[in-house]
Amino acid sequence: MTQLTGSYTIFLEETSSTNEALKIEELNKKLPEGAVLYANFQLKGKGQQEAKWESEPHKNILLSVLYYPVFLKPEEQMWLNMAISLACKKFLSQLIPEKEVFIKWPNDLVCEGKKLGGILIENSLQGAKIRSSIVGIGININQTEFTIEKAGSISQIINKELNLKELRHSLFQCLDEYYSLLKAKHFSSIKSQYENNLLFKGKEALFLIDGNEVKATVLGIGNYGKLHLLINDEIKSFANKEIVFCNLS
Repeated sequence: MTQLTGSYTIFLEETSSTNEALKIEELNKKLPEGAVLYANFQLKGKGQQEAKWESEPHKNILLSVLYYPVFLKPEEQMWLNMAISLACKKFLSQLIPEKEVFIKWPNDLVCEGKKLGGILIENSLQGAKIRSSIVGIGININQTEFTIEKAGSISQIINKELNLKELRHSLFQCLDEYYSLLKAKHFSSIKSQYENNLLFKGKEALFLIDGNEVKATVLGIGNYGKLHLLINDEIKSFANKEIVFCNLS
């Protein structure tokens, strides 16, 4: 299969945000699908719900990928999120095969109660289709000290540093695999794999809902990517930003 992701790359020593930088590049010229912008340092890296993304210079994978998933309708954008999450999960599992890596809904990567990576997808719509998607990915590789208690890295787990250039190539291969699955609209396979790797699937966890701590059992994913929870024998569905996980293990 011809490589799509990373066949065209842009490198910046530092940037405010790889997503923002790639948006500017896309405005200035037509970029090929799979174009990647990566950096050694982000001044204002962010994750879901405007959370700050902490990363030391030259230590981690910080990049954004441009896709043109025009085959998806706006209401199908959750499938892109699931496919990218699975690709990143596979990438991490290849590095630490002896450990279990989970996807914390909607798209954080967690191992042993520590967040190893996160994804921020920004879609641009055009009529009844998604015109383009900028997929921001941050994965902690060689950083060993964090100010955020729940953050962790591959290096902390395996006690050695890894080559970021080689790892980026491996990540691109995983992204290509799952983007191809998405393009072929194998939605049932994507959903099944996603739920099988979902943090707390079938287990009780603590959530913050409307300012209150609530115990709930994670059931799976419903329509439009909402999280199904069992709360006091009642099934309820939540969109992103409506709930917060209180624990990661």
